[in-house]
Amino acid sequence: MSAMSKTQRDRIVLASAKLNLSNMPFLGLTEKQQMSQYIFERTFKMKFLVPFEQHNVTVSSQTLKLISEREKKMVLELNNLDVELYEYALKLFNYRFSKLKSLDTDFEAHYQNIISSNGQNFTWDSLYDEDADA
Repeated sequence: MSAMSKTQRDRIVLASAKLNLSNMPFLGLTEKQQMSQYIFERTFKMKFLVPFEQHNVTVSSQTLKLISEREKKMVLELNNLDVELYEYALKLFNYRFSKLKSLDTDFEAHYQNIISSNGQNFTWDSLYDEDADA
């Protein structure tokens, strides 16, 4: 048995998770695929052949429509640490995006390229063709 309360342990674990997130060079969010791709490409100086795909409907978003407000409240209460971690991650994500955007003198062109590319010029066969040439 620990001398530390569950609340104290939870706060320590949450603080550790936040620190881990802040120390990761890349953080992406499912609901912000294009911004995540931009952050990844600018952070690692790499360009995707296939853009991240943004899906506006998820299983969880559909499930939320099926449960009552009382059930939603209960889920949020039971997952309060996850909610707090997500809120922290969202702030960190938005900060990193804003920072990279402010440093990018050609942001509009770079971001528009991500939005408009949708992988039109990509085929998986082209990868295999490049491997054969090597």
